[in-house]
Amino acid sequence: MMRTLQDFQLPIDGEISLCQINGRVFSRNYDIANLNAFTNTLEHYPKIHITSDLLHPISSGDEGKALFLPVDVSFLKQLTQIYYEQGSIEALHTASTHNHFLISKSAKLALGLLKYIRKVRLLLNPNLRYSGPGLISNFSQSRNWLNTTVRCIAWHPYCAKVAVVTCDDSVRIFNGDVCVVSPLLRCKQQKHITCVAWRPLSNTEIAVGHESGIIVWNIDPNSLVARPSISNAIVLQRTDHRPVMSIAWSPKGDKLVSVAACDSTIYIWDVELDKTSVLKRSGGSGNTLVKWSPTGEKLFTCTNSLVFRVWDCRNWECERWTVLSGRVQSSCWSNCGTTLLFTTNIEPIIYGVIVKNDLIFTSDSDSSSNQALPMFDTCKVDIDGVIVGGLVQCMESDPKGKHLAVMFQDTDCIAVFNIIRQHGLQLIASSLITGLAEEKPSTISFVLDFEAGACLSIGWSSGRIQYYPIIYTDLSSSSPENTYISSMYNSFNSPVF
Repeated sequence: MMRTLQDFQLPIDGEISLCQINGRVFSRNYDIANLNAFTNTLEHYPKIHITSDLLHPISSGDEGKALFLPVDVSFLKQLTQIYYEQGSIEALHTASTHNHFLISKSAKLALGLLKYIRKVRLLLNPNLRYSGPGLISNFSQSRNWLNTTVRCIAWHPYCAKVAVVTCDDSVRIFNGDVCVVSPLLRCKQQKHITCVAWRPLSNTEIAVGHESGIIVWNIDPNSLVARPSISNAIVLQRTDHRPVMSIAWSPKGDKLVSVAACDSTIYIWDVELDKTSVLKRSGGSGNTLVKWSPTGEKLFTCTNSLVFRVWDCRNWECERWTVLSGRVQSSCWSNCGTTLLFTTNIEPIIYGVIVKNDLIFTSDSDSSSNQALPMFDTCKVDIDGVIVGGLVQCMESDPKGKHLAVMFQDTDCIAVFNIIRQHGLQLIASSLITGLAEEKPSTISFVLDFEAGACLSIGWSSGRIQYYPIIYTDLSSSSPENTYISSMYNSFNSPVF
């Protein structure tokens, strides 16, 4: 029988979850909550709260026009100005209203041809009828992407440095060292940011995926410049490869993979040379998610339809999988790269696929699993008057492969599971993380360089970044099995009042 969310326990009403130490969950009222009273492992990590006064207003670029008086200019100069400021389509619309018959007729014919071409493209790719922000919000791993303050969190793999994407299309870099300048990555080309990823084996490079492409910033840690120029970055773009929904560096940092919601082509970038290799298969008019396995041997990609694939990075052959309905919404690899967990946008169930090296790409039906196995039922349940669970928005596993964090689409508790490797992989209920009454979770990410155990960072809709450390104070508690036993022991011996 599949486990359900009824196995979880909520914090006492009015309290928020602070941490988990040796299997025991600690919670306190927010007004008196002090994480340092339980552990000092996060003492030197940055304290982050993005308030409205820190956000930059998003300008349309037309504000300065009100300062100048209108003047008569030639039609050609006016047309050139509209072309550079608003694009070729607006220039054609302006030309179509000109009093010269030949110019207006030619512009109308060009607009009619473009309209016909667009109809043909819509038949081939229905996603093109959606606007950029609406399409991004539909496929994003972030909850309520359009309106939330914090959209993405990405931790540096080797130090306590984190990149936070906010709704003003800025990437803020925070460091635990208060004496270090906190860079702000922002430019005109970087619009509607969808994802960020630090480059492995590098201390300075971070890739930012946005609506029109990718920008790889190079941040000098010794620089005193708080806002680096775009001249310190590499801009990667391809026609029709937009909006870029997900990017992933290979574990060695030599390759960058990107997928786009309106492009079925998967690009593998050689960043320094701006050269690409292409992966393309039928099934789906676009791709929404890419995850490289920790070992670097496998690559997971999913389309915006029923199809998802597991690629062998040695020969770039793939095995094609399909879900029964909907599409894959989120996924993550086990730390050993042999198990892939995923959820769909239709079913409240966490599935698992066992990926066997060298065997999954053979025709022997006994050598690899031929179907995904249901691991956990996340249907909505009522726990002490609070609705928990439902369809999964995003899930992440910690780098050591001992914990799984799950964020839901329309309920406000984050579920943390222990990952047990006995008789295959199992998910055991560990703890529920709640925010303040008015807060909703927007994004989650595990700290990559956390020696004391695992630490989940949560971006709340208020702009607050919360740390939820899972600490092991002795070797006997360091395994998931012992953590599960310890948590069961504490639940039986906890006071009832």
